[in-house]
Amino acid sequence: MFLNEKERSPAVRKARRSVILGGVLLVMVGSLTACTAASIEQERKVYTREAAAEGNFRAKQQGHGLNGTLARELTAGFAAKNIKLMNNMFEDDREGGMSYMYLLNGSARHIVKVHIYRDADTRTAQMEEMYGERKDNAVLENVMGRTTIRSKGHVSFVYTASGGEKDMYEQDVLQVFQHVLDEIKEEGHAVKLNKGSKRE
Repeated sequence: MFLNEKERSPAVRKARRSVILGGVLLVMVGSLTACTAASIEQERKVYTREAAAEGNFRAKQQGHGLNGTLARELTAGFAAKNIKLMNNMFEDDREGGMSYMYLLNGSARHIVKVHIYRDADTRTAQMEEMYGERKDNAVLENVMGRTTIRSKGHVSFVYTASGGEKDMYEQDVLQVFQHVLDEIKEEGHAVKLNKGSKRE
């Protein structure tokens, strides 16, 4: 049988209030602890520069930041030639470099890669390691296809065409590569493009 409020003793009412108040305090302390732990983690990331590194990584992944202008100019150059850069993939080499890979109009037979390194010497060494070529401009051909390399400073563009369609986009790709490379000016690790660039 339940007793109404008037029939309960003052001790029972006091105990009930204490239990409710204790529960509320427990929830508040739990929430505060969770907020404090999250705040401490965020502060740790700020002081160890991890937060900046995470932000830069996300910006590079999304084509923003230092490399964003280059990516947008490249995309616009190809769009002017009615070529879509599709299936964008990227890789961070964890040493200050980024590589992007695109399929031209979605075809796996036509691949454009953009390699951006921290300096020209690193770019030259990496290009030699990957392609066996140190020169800024090179064409490598074998039974599988043709790979064309165009570089300037710490940036390299690589176009690989395979199968029976090797010449399908080559002229347009090389024109876009040359236009974007002509616009690059080196400023530290940043890839900057000259103002007022005009596409062919």
